[in-house]
Amino acid sequence: MEKNKNAGNSGASAANNENIHEGHRAKVKARFLETGFTGFSEHQIVELMLFYVYAQADTNEIAHRLINHYGSLAAIFDATYEDLMENGKLPARAAFLFKMVPALITVYHDSKNRLKTYDNIEKLKRLFEPYFIGLDHEEFRVACFDTSLRLNACLLISKGGFTSSDVDMRRIVEAAINSKASNIAIAHNHPGAQPLPSPDDLRITKLIKSTMSSIGINLLDHIIIGENRTLSMRESAFIKIFD
Repeated sequence: MEKNKNAGNSGASAANNENIHEGHRAKVKARFLETGFTGFSEHQIVELMLFYVYAQADTNEIAHRLINHYGSLAAIFDATYEDLMENGKLPARAAFLFKMVPALITVYHDSKNRLKTYDNIEKLKRLFEPYFIGLDHEEFRVACFDTSLRLNACLLISKGGFTSSDVDMRRIVEAAINSKASNIAIAHNHPGAQPLPSPDDLRITKLIKSTMSSIGINLLDHIIIGENRTLSMRESAFIKIFD
């Protein structure tokens, strides 16, 4: 009889724990809907995301473990899918979620900005910066604009380091023509370094400007995204390419 009583108490305890978790989750969701992520710590953001992976588990504990292991929310997003499962001890569905979010940021940014007019350098900088968030390798992109400087497309041309000898001019020309561009801007990043243009950066810019000009397309600028700073070649007084 005592055994049955204990079993009943155990069931009641589990139900109480489930109710506590549900109440906590409801409060966290309501807080987000009211204020966004304002005032949230990084582990609380991870905790909220994990609500949609774990039906009932205490995701606060898992979130703390992930932040302690990787060091930051950004580092969790930047980790590979395989590492999140092997070293982060996450199930595949959670690793997939963390890899999907940064990709969604880029798609959202691209979709939202199609109707904007990019008629000054600051707007061009803001256009390109989100595409390079969290990258530990170089990428080269071209943004294509119509005659009114509205964005038609922002396309990835290459990954990894590049020089003026291996830049794929054919892909840049095809991107511009297929996007019906009257103007283009190009951008690349210097991961973990200052955005100071190298000799190859300058040669590439001159080559692209000359090639585009020969087919009636204007090169607006070459933007370099570096560690904590973004540089426009056009507004840099010591670079004469755009004179």
